[in-house]
Amino acid sequence: MKKLLPSLTFVFLAFATSLPANPEVPGAVAQSFGTAIAESIVLIKGSSTTAEPIEWTAYARDAFRPADILRISVKMEGPVWKASPAGAGTRILDRVPPMAIDFSKLRYRSADARVVAAKSAALAQTTFASIDYQLAANAETGTPEWGMAMKDDTGYEVGFVVVSAATGAVSFQDWSPKVPASTANDEGDEGERAARAVKRAARKTWNWTDNARKETRGFFRELFR
Repeated sequence: MKKLLPSLTFVFLAFATSLPANPEVPGAVAQSFGTAIAESIVLIKGSSTTAEPIEWTAYARDAFRPADILRISVKMEGPVWKASPAGAGTRILDRVPPMAIDFSKLRYRSADARVVAAKSAALAQTTFASIDYQLAANAETGTPEWGMAMKDDTGYEVGFVVVSAATGAVSFQDWSPKVPASTANDEGDEGERAARAVKRAARKTWNWTDNARKETRGFFRELFR
């Protein structure tokens, strides 16, 4: 029976050649750097785009040095996705998601999550031009979630939506007006301020800043040392 079970690498490579996004990210990572690194991915980010990203950045814990984060670029090259090193070190991210992403639970891809977010935007009477994607595991449940920053054509963030990558359910959304509301003083505003504080805190949990200019060590040298 064991011989009939495909390896993680084989499964990922199958995804990489048959699907247009998401599961092929760990697939490309597994192909280039091994399954240990692919299974240690804690965050995936896709830059602002009007369509599906053609490049993703994966962040994984070093399997041999857990304090180190590996930055990996995953780009579409022809019909397949290819992974390449893009830095390594302890200061790659200001904050690091607490656990690795379980891709076996991913049922809603970025394109699916975009549809869900677009419906929420329509209900909120908000229009957007592009999306910044992030995929990470929920710290409490371990379920992978999409955090999506919705931006207008000037790059201003007009909304932020969190969608479960397992169920497609919206767990958080915030549609901020482009012009901040004026500060009011009546008693009813206390509840509004508290609500805004909760939203700011929820949004802040997705601020995993990439310190692209900070010192990074040679990826291959550190990875295979």
